Amino acid sequence: MIRTLLVFTAALMLVSPSQASERLFYQATGSLASDFDNDGVVGFTDFLVFVERFGAVVGEANFDTRFDLNSDDIIDFGDFLLFTAAFGIVSTPPLATPDMALYVLDPGTSSIEVYNFKNHLAQMFLPFRNPGSFKISADHKRIYVNEQFGLFVLNDAHQVLYSVPGTASGQLALHPDETFAYAAEVGNDLIRVIDLTAQAAVDTISVGNRPGKMAITPDERWLYVANIGDISVVDLTRNAEVLRLEVDGVLNAMVIDSRGSRAYYSIVDRATVGVLDIGTNVTVGEIQLEGTDVNDMQISPDGNFLYVNTTHGLVELDVARNLVVRTLNFADGTRSLGITPDGLFAYVGSLEPMIFDPVVAVIDITAWRLLGRVRGFTFPSEIAFRRTSFRIAETESAFLHP
Repeated sequence: MIRTLLVFTAALMLVSPSQASERLFYQATGSLASDFDNDGVVGFTDFLVFVERFGAVVGEANFDTRFDLNSDDIIDFGDFLLFTAAFGIVSTPPLATPDMALYVLDPGTSSIEVYNFKNHLAQMFLPFRNPGSFKISADHKRIYVNEQFGLFVLNDAHQVLYSVPGTASGQLALHPDETFAYAAEVGNDLIRVIDLTAQAAVDTISVGNRPGKMAITPDERWLYVANIGDISVVDLTRNAEVLRLEVDGVLNAMVIDSRGSRAYYSIVDRATVGVLDIGTNVTVGEIQLEGTDVNDMQISPDGNFLYVNTTHGLVELDVARNLVVRTLNFADGTRSLGITPDGLFAYVGSLEPMIFDPVVAVIDITAWRLLGRVRGFTFPSEIAFRRTSFRIAETESAFLHP
């Protein structure tokens, strides 16, 4: 075990932020892309910094992807035309949000990538072996990662504290008091129970076929597991499945409202969100959405809204009435979803329209608009945030997005 920790800790240090940033970068959309100083207006100061980089080609020291407005690897007259079209446009800057780190799991690179939330600059590149899921602790001081060889627990400096051996890299859920973690083993149709105090696996729970995403009720009593075609209801006082609910369709996400009265599950192939009454474990309704599929879901921090990834973008649902409030289309496919702890921004793993480029789209929830995209992923499968503090160098301070 000690040797494993030493080898894995060394592996976490192999890739530097500068190496990661060569592949990953943020690009704003519309006139926001030309507002380089993020002051809400495309003006003379933006023109001055654009001129400094004019003529630069990808690979040169002066090249910066944020000024390559048409993404053709050269900052030239084509970009200048886009800049002049935006010149003078005034827009309302996004609301401020606390210092945070953005974490994105990208299974295509077997890594979790860490960004400075304020300017989307890569801070660290954490390699794992086929990572399946990760969670941030409530106090934002621990990162739990479930990968091919077990559960790894990292501190806020991304150092491995300990690991618990395992054999599958499935979905992960944390008990509300973080005394236990629950790791899905897809091939074995079970949930592995890990005692985080003892740092050991202590039990297994047999569930349905190919268990996926999970949610725990606020009273800490019940675990709901979205299997491929049904829902397992697990009594956590006994670590046993007590009920299995049939569902018409293929399941993806599972979330529970803040009151613990309803569970919501996404039915991928029917583009539907199911509504389950937790008191009776009876489906009380379905919400049909536009598109051919639905994927990830998140409840807003205040508990009033449910955000759902659909085929072409993001949908906001009023959970009190189970009605669609707003729809924002910006993609040709979606997968992962993260909502910032303050509820101001949504980050959506998606495919960019027309070119099907995997990106993380950044959405201003208040203004309900697309701010930009973080590019360079294979396909982001899980997104989370951790409160932290980064020092922004003076040369970077003019490029804060959002």
